[in-house]
Amino acid sequence: MPVTSTNNYTDLANLSVTNTQSTSTATAVTNAANDTLGKDAFLKLLIAELSNQDPLNPMEDREFVSQMATFSQLEQMQNMNKTLDSMAEANKFSAVSYIGKAVAFTTTEGEGDDAVSSQKVAIVNHVWFDPNNKVILDTTEGEVALEDVEGVSSIS
Repeated sequence: MPVTSTNNYTDLANLSVTNTQSTSTATAVTNAANDTLGKDAFLKLLIAELSNQDPLNPMEDREFVSQMATFSQLEQMQNMNKTLDSMAEANKFSAVSYIGKAVAFTTTEGEGDDAVSSQKVAIVNHVWFDPNNKVILDTTEGEVALEDVEGVSSIS
């Protein structure tokens, strides 16, 4: 991304820092932004902007508050992503408790108007984790995705 000396501001939308004194900082932030704009890269960008602003024409309060709000949103989204990942992991390993139990699920054969749905019950023999983060139950009736299970019961 080009670095020019015409203005002393940072354009967050385009991720370009305009000040020749901040060339190395801008390059580091731009390289980090090419991978992903994480909170560390965002903070570096904000620090570069604040340290290189024109003292006679400082950043407006609204702009600063807006950028801090954006940073806060970024941090919250990253935290939510971590929480969702941990919930998915917990769901994955809870499926192991289904081994040896009967599960109920609905299968659909055919397509369109000719589709016929039927409910089946099968015993879970194995659980495996597909590379696309799906949990697959290997049952006496074939493979069933965990999300298709409608009920679980112990075998009497």
